[in-house]
Amino acid sequence: MFKKIITTFICLFSIVAAAEELQVGKIYRLSTTVEVKKVGDISTVYTALKNSKYEVIAKDATGNFIVQFNKVYTSADTRFASTTWVNWDETFILPSKVSNTYEVSSVSKESLTGLSAGPLVVPFKYRTGDKSISGDATIGMYAGITFEPGCTKSNWCFRITPLISAGISQVSVSDGANTENKTSATWAAGFLISNWSDLNIGIVYGEDRVGDSSWQHEGDGWVSIMIGWQL
Repeated sequence: MFKKIITTFICLFSIVAAAEELQVGKIYRLSTTVEVKKVGDISTVYTALKNSKYEVIAKDATGNFIVQFNKVYTSADTRFASTTWVNWDETFILPSKVSNTYEVSSVSKESLTGLSAGPLVVPFKYRTGDKSISGDATIGMYAGITFEPGCTKSNWCFRITPLISAGISQVSVSDGANTENKTSATWAAGFLISNWSDLNIGIVYGEDRVGDSSWQHEGDGWVSIMIGWQL
């Protein structure tokens, strides 16, 4: 039963987006290991391990980026035995192309923390009262605080946003003989997990109220699960 519910409530959203150029003043996190050179010391090659975090300070005349690392990782793996790691709070030249092949913007993800808000669409609901599946969609806005837990040296790097949401729903209200569509006020709370190996997950709990106590779902709780991949 649980697997059936999960399958029914999963909404897959494929978002195809071209990698945007890195912006001065923004903070990014690397999704791969890259080599850079320090400003004023171009003879030495430094390595920034995957998930290292940096701020773009400027873009130079050749199209490369001047960056400053504020979160770095190192590795004891023998493959990196002779590696010179980047340092905190020093400026480095980050090439616009990684290994002369990939745009650095395609292997960098913006690092976002703090207050956040946006639209929240709930297309399906699992109502906990009578354990039914409902297609009463909700459209609303959410507000929350985004945290970015410390990343490991693998791909376990993600953002989590506890949130609250308010919106409206179109629900079917039946009096036994007739069915009428009514607008309900909806609140919800939950959390979003994003950028977990490019997988976005949202889980919310909420209630619908139409102001009619005779409606069987008045004030009942529901749960919705959303999953989407960012390509």
